[in-house]
Amino acid sequence: MSYQYTDDPVNPTTLWDADRLGFLVLASFEGFGSRTLNKLNVFFRTEGNRAVRAGMEQLISLGVTQKAAEKFLSFREETDALNLARDMDAEGIALLTINDASYPPQLKHIPDPPFALFIRGNPEWREKNVAIVGTRRMTSYGRHVAASLARDLACAGVGIVSGLALGVDTVALESANAYGSTIAVLGSGVDDTTIYPRANFHLAKSMIESGSIVMSEFPLRTLGLKHHFPLRNRIISGLCQATVVVEAAEGSGSLITANSALDQNRDVFSVPGPITSPQSQGTNKLLKMGAIPCTSAADILEQLSLPAAEALGRHPIKLTERQIALLRILDIPLHVDDISRQLKLDTGSVSAEVMALELAGLASSTGGKIYVRTPASLLYIG
Repeated sequence: MSYQYTDDPVNPTTLWDADRLGFLVLASFEGFGSRTLNKLNVFFRTEGNRAVRAGMEQLISLGVTQKAAEKFLSFREETDALNLARDMDAEGIALLTINDASYPPQLKHIPDPPFALFIRGNPEWREKNVAIVGTRRMTSYGRHVAASLARDLACAGVGIVSGLALGVDTVALESANAYGSTIAVLGSGVDDTTIYPRANFHLAKSMIESGSIVMSEFPLRTLGLKHHFPLRNRIISGLCQATVVVEAAEGSGSLITANSALDQNRDVFSVPGPITSPQSQGTNKLLKMGAIPCTSAADILEQLSLPAAEALGRHPIKLTERQIALLRILDIPLHVDDISRQLKLDTGSVSAEVMALELAGLASSTGGKIYVRTPASLLYIG
């Protein structure tokens, strides 16, 4: 049994043969974690068709509990592998397993690599990636730092990785996506119905449209549940040579990402903050524990052996056709609602686009959700 993509944007020659369909079913079963999936992969010598057909006794012999094995056997009987493949095809989602040549090489060397990744966008993995993470409740200081670090690193050819969360993650991805390559790692599925948080749905779609990557180890229609995010964090740090924590309270989830980076023998940078700010308690604590102080992108570029001279100003901003159209009508100040009507877009999409343009220095707010383009934008709209 095989199924071939009709219009696969990632790899037009991808065949959904029996082995790949088998691994798709295995990766779609929520009862198997990465360790179990990798163990099955090794035992069955990458033969997904044999692995997915394993019986109760064989599963138990490989360390699967009887309860989990029973649930899987029921799931297997109820699941149509071809329908799963067609659903992925419909949304341009690719399955990468650890057996594939296009699987990100950095992840193969972490202690608990994800067996499967669900990818949207263009999976061309940069040699140098940096994670920028931080609190959802960022201050204006954190917003400025996240935006400038992401912009300068992206201009130097560094891929920016984060988690799509509100706050620092959002600002880092929006700022970097205007200049270079970004990767958002989700704690949910990457399909349109379950991208999480929903407030960043338009950012995720904009990243995909511009050739960046939105990815997850969680299959289609997986909700963003609390226990998914610590698992996601090891992928964020695992893709990167360094992790930068911009702002974080003492109990912030960003510190989990930093700890994952340390476990993976990767560099951890921390941005110093005011000792009176609750949002800097976690970052200042990291500094006490030996994290590398980060006061500019140059600190990170030096550690990665990249020339800082290649940073800001040497690379043009990459704009989508939608962003160019938006800038063209911002010759006069316009409210978000007026922009929405003129471009025939929903206000959520418009808000995401103008925020990205604002972070790139091409649009500015005059207050009250009113925006106008800056002189710098004239270089891009002709």
